[in-house]
Amino acid sequence: MTPNQSLEKSCQLREYLRTDYLQGLYSVFPFETIEEYDTSGYRDRIYNCENTVLTMVYSATQSDKTLKNSTLIFNRVFENQSNRIINQAKSSIEEDKKVDLLNKVTRRGPKKKYKLNIPKSKISEVSCNTAAYSKARKRIDFKLLSEIFKKTALTESPKKSWHGMNTFITDGTYVQMQDTPELRKIYDVKHNGKENVASYPQALIQAITEQGTGCVYSYAISDRHTSELLLISQLISGIPERSILLADDLYNSFAIFSLAIKNKIELIVSGKRVKAYKVIEEIAEGDEIVEIKKTSHPKWLSKDEVLPSTILLRRLSFLSPDGSTQMVIYTTLLRKDIEKSEIIIKYFTRWDIEITIREVKNIMDINVLRGKTDDIVKKELISAFIGYNLVRKLIIQSTKGTVFFPKTDIIQEFFENNKDVFMDRKGRVYKRWSTGRYEKVGIENH
Repeated sequence: MTPNQSLEKSCQLREYLRTDYLQGLYSVFPFETIEEYDTSGYRDRIYNCENTVLTMVYSATQSDKTLKNSTLIFNRVFENQSNRIINQAKSSIEEDKKVDLLNKVTRRGPKKKYKLNIPKSKISEVSCNTAAYSKARKRIDFKLLSEIFKKTALTESPKKSWHGMNTFITDGTYVQMQDTPELRKIYDVKHNGKENVASYPQALIQAITEQGTGCVYSYAISDRHTSELLLISQLISGIPERSILLADDLYNSFAIFSLAIKNKIELIVSGKRVKAYKVIEEIAEGDEIVEIKKTSHPKWLSKDEVLPSTILLRRLSFLSPDGSTQMVIYTTLLRKDIEKSEIIIKYFTRWDIEITIREVKNIMDINVLRGKTDDIVKKELISAFIGYNLVRKLIIQSTKGTVFFPKTDIIQEFFENNKDVFMDRKGRVYKRWSTGRYEKVGIENH
């Protein structure tokens, strides 16, 4: 397939999702996770576990994330499920008829009636009242959503691994929340250790995305005053062994390097800050194996975590692409068969061809989370990541069997072309690239 044909196929998928996106999700949604999960505590009601989860995930992909719109989406989910159940029942009746026709044994008693035996709760009309859906969201176990997220994060990359290693990218970003007592207690923004009454509650999201598939692989959420290094130290053990993690200069830390080595993953970071080192071996010009000594134990790291006294790193120095600045990269990758230029190019792909959590946040419209409790906020966030990963899976399916991988990330078009501008009565909208504060709409935007 030529590149143009592959791009055309991706565009056709985009059009398909615009018209029947929910049906598209059905093809990649891990229903087996819900079937295998212990849902004995859930009544088989209209707002059952499966229908509610599907609604939460699909609603997370929409620009209108109101409860009212979610209820309308639920009606579609319920209608699809009802039609599936009715069709299955009809097929079962037809099979019974065929079996009875082949069976020549005379049956005593009244003539057998072939009727659809379907509970009313499966075919009843759904109320548009948002209260029922709101209660249903609260009933969903967060552990179930976590299991679904794990399934969506596992994908077969359409790109070959780099020197036999899969690549991951980590970064942190902030999201704003609703100003409720519960959220302010957990995610309050403080200034000089004191409560800042003028600000909304904010959370830090630390995420790891997989290069190639673009899926959100894992994440952690905490208050704004938590260190990104603390969160990545909790996530790093979940990265598969013999993988590569790309990160910026913030992660140029002795402790983070030590944790990467301990968990058998390779870390590549920029080295903007001056670091004391001892040259052990010179591989080539600007390519050295160096020894780094441990400094003080970081406050964010548990005291139970024992760090080595020294570690070996590879230090690469080179001119920036425009030739104006001397740059440095540190990596745990000591393999001499991988040349300096390859590592430099690999690191720069972190910006050039991949989407990180900051872009995911904007694409999924989660700059401002709508939930008013910590439980709903976390469910809202994980639902957004599940929805994002499912769309990624659809894109991967559309490019299978081709050597072409879109240079520009087509996933942005899946969402950008379907966004609406939402305005309140005072003419305020959520500014797309802001942390979530309201902005006045000018006449030109009407």
